[in-house]
Amino acid sequence: MKFKTSIEKDEINALEMLKFQGKIHLVTNADEAIKIAKKLSNEEILGFDTETRPSFKKGETYDVSLLQLSTESDAYLFRLNKMTFPKELAQLLADPKIVKAGVAVRDDIKSLQKLSPFKDENFCELQDFAKELGVKNFSLRALCAIFINYRLSKRAKITNWEQPTLTDAQVQYAACDAWVGLQIYKQMKSVNS
Repeated sequence: MKFKTSIEKDEINALEMLKFQGKIHLVTNADEAIKIAKKLSNEEILGFDTETRPSFKKGETYDVSLLQLSTESDAYLFRLNKMTFPKELAQLLADPKIVKAGVAVRDDIKSLQKLSPFKDENFCELQDFAKELGVKNFSLRALCAIFINYRLSKRAKITNWEQPTLTDAQVQYAACDAWVGLQIYKQMKSVNS
């Protein structure tokens, strides 16, 4: 696969908007999360991301509201603000056999470890991988444009992830962010092999 090493904002804006075409699972209770964690333990690669309620006051922080994990065909959105963080999910994230791919994963991992300590095994920071490949734009949006030739919406990024019901835009945004991590990783691996 041939790819650009940099991309301009107007080039990104000219691309077709990405819409997740798979099945989205909104998970709001720990029992369901445990079942899904066991199912996902058979995967080799997962797209990974988190969302946290934004803070607009100095010194104010919030716990992770949403953990997103994606396979090729399914996106799982775990509403951690509505349940305890199951140890089975922490074990899944600690599994060294499963690659968890995303952008800016270090902060996401630290935030999740505050909820339930786990050893962060086999996370792939796509920004580091992009640097190794000579790419100069590192945002998830730029990497999406470079490696899968779609524009990623960022409209729902700064929204309240703890509201009682997520909007369709938030659900689509969250599913895309995790799924894109998986797709970018696969494209980068194909270039690197």
